[in-house]
Amino acid sequence: MKSVLPAKTAAVHASDDELRLERLRQHWRRFPFFRLILATLFDFGALVRDSWVALLGFSLISAIMTAYLLLSETIDTLTLALFETLRMLVLQSGLDPPQGDPIGFVIFFLTPMLGLALIFQSVLNFGRLFLDKGSRRKAWQVSLTATLRNHVVVCGVGQISYRVILQLLDADYEVVAIEKDWESKFVPVMLRLKAPVIKGDARDPDIFKPAKAASARGLVTTVNDDLVNIEIALSTRRLRSDLQVVMRIFNQELDVNLERSFGRNTAFSSSALAAPTLAAAAVSRSITHVLPSPDGVLGIAEITIAPDSELCGFVQNIEGNFDIWVLRHRNAKGQEQSLRTMTQFEGSDTVLLLGAMEALAYAHERNQPGNKLDFLRAAALQQPEPHLNTVIVYGLGKVGYRVIHEIRRCTKPCPAITVICGEDTPRSFLENVRSMGIRVIIGDAREADALREAGLERAYSVAAVTNDSLVNLQVGLTARRLRNDIHLILRVFSDVLADRLATLFGIYTAFSSSALAAPTLTTATVMPGIDHVIDIGDQLFTAITLNVRAHDEFVGQRIGQLRKRTNMLVIALRRDGTRMHHLKLDTTLNVGDEILCWSISPNWRNYVRMAIIPAKSEPGNWSREKPASLKRNIECRENNERDSSVQNIDSQTH
Repeated sequence: MKSVLPAKTAAVHASDDELRLERLRQHWRRFPFFRLILATLFDFGALVRDSWVALLGFSLISAIMTAYLLLSETIDTLTLALFETLRMLVLQSGLDPPQGDPIGFVIFFLTPMLGLALIFQSVLNFGRLFLDKGSRRKAWQVSLTATLRNHVVVCGVGQISYRVILQLLDADYEVVAIEKDWESKFVPVMLRLKAPVIKGDARDPDIFKPAKAASARGLVTTVNDDLVNIEIALSTRRLRSDLQVVMRIFNQELDVNLERSFGRNTAFSSSALAAPTLAAAAVSRSITHVLPSPDGVLGIAEITIAPDSELCGFVQNIEGNFDIWVLRHRNAKGQEQSLRTMTQFEGSDTVLLLGAMEALAYAHERNQPGNKLDFLRAAALQQPEPHLNTVIVYGLGKVGYRVIHEIRRCTKPCPAITVICGEDTPRSFLENVRSMGIRVIIGDAREADALREAGLERAYSVAAVTNDSLVNLQVGLTARRLRNDIHLILRVFSDVLADRLATLFGIYTAFSSSALAAPTLTTATVMPGIDHVIDIGDQLFTAITLNVRAHDEFVGQRIGQLRKRTNMLVIALRRDGTRMHHLKLDTTLNVGDEILCWSISPNWRNYVRMAIIPAKSEPGNWSREKPASLKRNIECRENNERDSSVQNIDSQTH
């Protein structure tokens, strides 16, 4: 989504990726000197192992010729004998062959011949390879990796892992990537950022030795194939059973079952992480991101406060009147402001709000200039209404399929959904969508006739979510040409492109699905137990579930105190197995409480130094919401769960 930047940088419209890349280019322009020395030593050892036959032959010939010159008394010092031997190897010796000594004659004759072959074919090649790292870049990457410890191994360098690597590097973590296709467009970027890339198939257990997985702090695999990711995870666990492994998994039930074996929050679906935000944006103009919660989903919206609107006032009053939480406040100059209950919002301030989708839509509606006095002023349509109650979804792949599920699950009442897809759409997706009673049109949404057939005149929004950014953009432009007031949701790969679309075409809801998924995968790799992470304007917003234990530093504290002291916002609380609703700032935390917290970290570079989990606290077991049917997921968990304690918690939760 469009970056939220300080005033100084906003003018150049730099995206999160652009800012992160620029920081990395400045910070990672070259390796530390000591690492280069160590890598050179490792590289020398590797070359010696590869060329030991030639080097041994060269050494034997030199030793034999030197010994003969000394024993035959042709030369009386070792230094001169060795020097004359080297001259003979390059055909520069002035010595005459011995007469009447067959053995000596053979040695004089063979030494130059063998020397030429060994020197010019092996020894000189050894020296060239040792000095010219560019001629053997793949082997040099292995040598660089040998200098690392406590790093993160990323399997596959694709759209999602590219962002995972950028975020890890930006947080000062060392990263090693494994990629079998060195023609990938992301490999040169990784090499320029001095992140070693090992060529090979991550399913091969032998590849983990050069990647130094035995000394790594975590591994994340984001290959676009569930089976491949599972194979990689199993291979890694055979090597190190204690290694933190995070997998990208599409199949939902497989996700749940894998977490029982590999640990909580170790398997994530990138489409499931991105789909809630895309779905929420399809039915509301006010949503920029979505956070799953036990009560459904909570939306995040960025609002620039209009002068004299109802959002002008004190934080405490705004949160109480609109039933929302304020996450961040910047003044009209783009300067970050501390949040206190009596902090006052004024016109042109920018605030980041968290709340139910209906509450955020209402806040957008009431954010009109002067509406404290003119409360009857008409506002722009924020969500589907009876006369515009259709959401057109183009693309029925992994993301599109989950977007449809999320719209049906989280939107009450659910708008009418029409799907446009190509003839190559997987049959399983088609059958499942049609079984829901959703209308499916086989066609191309870039053509006006297809959009008209889908009911564009009755549509509130068009969501183009194929895996081709250009196609999605063409769909958006066609829809906007037919109806200039249509709400557009475009899935694109690059957040740079998403930023530019806002400037060039006024399309403010362009999302990168990989950018939505990457922060959670990144953080889960280095901070086990994280539920969900959102990266907005170089700030991290992290959802984590905690159990309040005896002697925790915040036992007995009020929720408001915890928020003020640690920047942790409690959005859900379970006490004695019962959910507490309508939390207030003066609610006190007791031993045994299980809380779902929303923690704000300043930025990726400082995140490595942030203590997300307070002292003596432990991650909780609040079930992470899955993107498809909530009821069916609960039934699957209850039917399959074997551990009695987990069974009790699940039954209490739901």
